[in-house]
Parts: sequence; C-alpha cells; structure tokens
Amino acid sequence: MEQRKYISILGDDRSTFEGVTPKIGSFYSPSYVSYAGFATPEGTWWMQLIHRLGGQLLVNNSFAGSHISCAGNYAACLPGRIRSLATEAAAPDLVLVCTGLNDVAHRVDLGAFRRDCRDMVQKLAAQYPAAQIWVGTITVGKPSQGPWYLDPATLEDRADYNDVLRQCVAEAGPSVHLADLTPIDGGYETVNGTHPNRAGMVTFADGWYQAMAGTVPTKG
Repeated sequence: MEQRKYISILGDDRSTFEGVTPKIGSFYSPSYVSYAGFATPEGTWWMQLIHRLGGQLLVNNSFAGSHISCAGNYAACLPGRIRSLATEAAAPDLVLVCTGLNDVAHRVDLGAFRRDCRDMVQKLAAQYPAAQIWVGTITVGKPSQGPWYLDPATLEDRADYNDVLRQCVAEAGPSVHLADLTPIDGGYETVNGTHPNRAGMVTFADGWYQAMAGTVPTKG
C-alpha cells in the first residue's frame, strides 16, 4: 500500500486551530464556532486540502499575528519555525506556506520583506530537499458586514507584496512553487474581512487545490 504524503503547514491566523497549532497563537478554536461556523479542524481550509490530496497532516506551525518578515512577530523565515515542520520520525513531503497578510497590514518595508521572503523559501528548500514547497499568494476575503479584523486600507498594497513573493518563489529553484490564489482574492466569505468562515474555508481550500492541480499527484 502506498504511504500517504506527509503535509506540513507554515502559516498565520487563517491556518490555526486550537489543539493542533501552537496554543499561544491559535485564532480558531471550538469556542469560536458561533462565529466561524465550524468546531473542529475538519472545517479548516488546510485539513480539507490535505484530505483532497490524499495526504496526512504532519505538523501545522501557524501563529495568529505572524509575519514572513523578521520585522514582525513569529517570522516564518526563522530557522526554528522551519525546523519545526518535521518531527523526529518524519519530514514533510509537501509544505504549504500561507502567510504574509500581516506583513501587508503592518506595511513592512518591501526591501525587508523581499530579504526575508527569499530567506524563508531558500531555507525551506534546503531543510526539506525532497519536499514540494507551495507558497500561497496573499489574499483578503469579501468585505465584512461588521468590523474588519485589519484595517482594509492597509491591505490595498498586497499586489506589491505578491510581486515580491512571486519573484522569490521563481528564484528559489524547482522544488518551490507558487499557489496563485488570485481567482479567490476578495471572493471568499469571512467573519471579519480576513478570516474565512465555514463557507470561506471551502472556497479557500478549493483555491489552493485548483492552484496546485496537475502538479501534485492525488490518490484515487
């Protein structure tokens, strides 16, 4: 029997769930169900995607409020976060990187963002040479009916950050791929403009799946 692919996640708020991701940085939790509409990790975009890919979750190292750049909190380029995507028993076959929104919101200098984004993808490729690494572009959801979690005006520059992200991925080598989520940018339902709700998580997972289609083999 073919062994399932081990899949690890490196992300921010939208990839968290209490009990699976580091507790100090979990945005989603069972107690948040009245807002988000789901009470288990099965409702998250990443668990839905893992199932569709026929994979198995290895590690999810996602922190609410985290950045790509060292200019912000819990930077995804830090060696400790990258090493944490493996366990003593196994390394990931596939790494999904979904972060960068907080860099945009806090207007991290584009030069610093480029430096740390390049550092992140190069470290990932070096640490996990046998893995496929997929980096998602930075998106927001549909306009919120209530207060936004982040000031929407600060998110309008995301195209500039995505240009940097695309360049860093293109320079990183054949194991690093771009998950272009442009088709769902601004189009998934949220609880506050940035965090997907139950329906939004389905759209988010589908956006990732479509971006990866034809490149990552799935199990029938």
